[in-house]
Amino acid sequence: MKILTLLVLTIGLIVLPAGAQAPGAASTADPLTRAANGTAISHPSSTQVYPVIDGPRTISVPVNMVYVPAGKFTVGTGPGETTAELDGYCIGKFPVTNAEYKAFLDATSSTRCPAYWSGGTYPEGKANHPVVYISLTQAIAYADWMSKQTGWKVTIPTSNEWEKAARGPKAYLYPWGNTADATYQDGVLASKFNFNAVAAADYLKNHPQMEVTYNNRQSKYFGTKTTVERIAGYDDAGNPTYLAVGANGSVRGWVSHTTYTGFIYTDLFTALNSKGGNTSAVGSYEAGKSAYGCYDMAGNVWNWCASTIVATNGAEKGQTVNEIRGGSWYATATSCRSVSIGEGRSPATGYNTVGFRLVMHPAAKP
Repeated sequence: MKILTLLVLTIGLIVLPAGAQAPGAASTADPLTRAANGTAISHPSSTQVYPVIDGPRTISVPVNMVYVPAGKFTVGTGPGETTAELDGYCIGKFPVTNAEYKAFLDATSSTRCPAYWSGGTYPEGKANHPVVYISLTQAIAYADWMSKQTGWKVTIPTSNEWEKAARGPKAYLYPWGNTADATYQDGVLASKFNFNAVAAADYLKNHPQMEVTYNNRQSKYFGTKTTVERIAGYDDAGNPTYLAVGANGSVRGWVSHTTYTGFIYTDLFTALNSKGGNTSAVGSYEAGKSAYGCYDMAGNVWNWCASTIVATNGAEKGQTVNEIRGGSWYATATSCRSVSIGEGRSPATGYNTVGFRLVMHPAAKP
C-alpha cells in the first residue's frame, strides 16, 4: 500500500489513505450523506476508521473525524490569554448533520424531532446541513448512543478542545488566520464562512423587491409591510438604518432590539427559521477549514461545549450556562472568532442557531 505523507503544517502527523482501515474495523458502507465538498459522511454507528501516524504511535481515527495531537496551545487572546495542554483527541470534521441526527432518531425509535422538521424528517435538500434546535441534553444523548454503538468514548467537546481544533497550532483568531477576510463589492460577498452577511447579501441581490412584514407584536411597526431593500432597524426616534452590507461584510439594519425591527423581526426571518435557518451544507467553505482539517468552525451554526461559563454577552448575560462557540449564520463576523466571546445557552433548550459536533478520546497503538 502506498503511504501518503500528508504533513499538517508542523504537527508531524502522517495521514494514511482515507480508505485505509485499522485491523478489525467495519467494512466501508454507503455514505449516509455527503458534504458540499464531496466528502462522504458515514452513519453515526459506523466503526470505519483511518490510521494517523503521530510520531511513534498510530491513531485509529473515525472517518467522520480528524485527529488533534497532544500538546500545549493558546487559549484566549489579549490580556486574558493563557496556555493549556491536552492529550490527543479526535473531533468531528463537520457539525452533526440532519441526516446523521435522523439516523439516530430512527435507530432509537424516537419521535422527538427538531422544531423545523416535518413528518419525522428534515426539510428537503438539507440532509447535509447541520442539525439545529438541539439542546445540549439531546446532543449528549446522541453521543451516548453513538458510544454504545461503536464502543468508543464519544462526548461533546470542552471549550478548550473546541478552541484548539479551531485555532490550529498557530493560534489563529479564525480557523484560517487572524482576520475575517470578508469583502463585499458590487453586490457580491466573498467569504470563508457563513455569517449574517451571507443572508443579507443574498436577499439584497436576488430578492430586493420581495415584500416582507415586521411581525413582532411588541413593536409599534408590527404589521407594517416593506421590501427587502427597505428593511430597517429603527431607533427610538424613528430614524431608520436600512439593510445594507459594508465593504468588510458588516451588516446594518439587521436588528434593533429596542424597537423590534430590522431583518430578524420580519416574517422573512421567521420563514427562514421554519426551515432550519440560513445554514449552508457542511463543507461548503473549503478555504475556511482549520489547520487540523475541521470545517464550519466559524459561522454556520454555534457548537455546544461541555464547559460552563458565566455569560458576558447576549440575553444570558450573568447566567451560568454552557458555552457555545464559533458563531452562526445569524452572527456578525466578529462573533464567529475562534476564541471565547462569552456566549452561552441553557443546556435544556434548543436554539435556531446552535448545533453540535463530537469528540472521541482514542487509544493509541504503540
